[in-house]
Amino acid sequence: MKVLLIGDFSNYHRALGDGLRQLGHDVTVASSGTQWLNTERDIDLRRSPGKFGGALLYARLRSTLLSRLSGYDVVQICSPLFVELRPKRVSRIFDLLKQRNGRVFLTALSTDSHLVERLSGNEPPLRYSEWQIGREPTPFALSDVNMRDEWLAPEMVANDKHIYDNIDGAVTALYEYHKIIEDVIPADRLAYAGIPIDIQKIKPVPMPPLGPGDPVRIMVAYPRARMIEKGADRLLALVRELERRHRGWIVVDEVTQLPYSEFVERIGRNHIVVDQLYSYTPGTTALLAMAMGRVAVSGGEEEYYGFIGEKELRPVVNTDPSDMDITMRRIEEVALDRRLLRELASQGPEFVRRHNASGKVAARFERFWLR
Repeated sequence: MKVLLIGDFSNYHRALGDGLRQLGHDVTVASSGTQWLNTERDIDLRRSPGKFGGALLYARLRSTLLSRLSGYDVVQICSPLFVELRPKRVSRIFDLLKQRNGRVFLTALSTDSHLVERLSGNEPPLRYSEWQIGREPTPFALSDVNMRDEWLAPEMVANDKHIYDNIDGAVTALYEYHKIIEDVIPADRLAYAGIPIDIQKIKPVPMPPLGPGDPVRIMVAYPRARMIEKGADRLLALVRELERRHRGWIVVDEVTQLPYSEFVERIGRNHIVVDQLYSYTPGTTALLAMAMGRVAVSGGEEEYYGFIGEKELRPVVNTDPSDMDITMRRIEEVALDRRLLRELASQGPEFVRRHNASGKVAARFERFWLR
């Protein structure tokens, strides 16, 4: 099949494209490169800086780029805001994609108005999220009192509804997204695929030294603009406290805003990689670390393991945003017990091979398209 993947987050569509090519499909990735990550793409959809950047991108999409975004059997958009334009213009580009291609699907990769409405309401479907812990707002939700209203602005809601009503189906990247989107997408138009990791490129690498005099290196990775959303502010404070308590035995490596290739290389310099606080599911950074044979601190709830059918491996140090003392003790235990550290690190590559190898994730997309 001829496949167009449009928009991207954290290299998801690029890694998916590699997996689909392994299955024999003709794949084009069109994206902005996800800002500083500068991920690989075949068609560049970056928005130029300045007042008229949106107008210039919209004009390019409707003219010179449109022919390159036409004639595909399958199109996957990365979210209801799959290009960096005002919602009304996104809806018009979506309609053009529908007119000029076969079926159009949503890859549920990121926040949208439906997710915000469900997770910040009186009866959230999850115990916690970046928006609430129970019914209490998180530091992220309180960091900008206008943020929720902006996500739920009429033009945002209208664009999301237009796309949800007109896609041919949706494929989810995380357990959390699946639980939320199943409220609005019927089961026969919905599938879970997980996050693709290209294990042909991202392979286990030797662990940094762990001799009697070597410190355990803990990497905390986050994008600056999403530090509070990911809970990295709270996690960084936590591991800095561990570094203070165990001076010389624990060293923190704070990483932000690196291009993708440099970011992957930096993971290999550390023993433990701290990803995010509010997730039930290990995210891309955690999975990259696991594939390389590092211990990941991220979402690893039993609901997630049950959802994917994993009965044996438990490689993730699970974060608990409702009890940071428990989270600290979990990280501290692994950092100070080198046998446990090596054991968890050894489970990571096998876990990623079972559940997140890009070829396996791509095959889940393929089965969904063909059913």
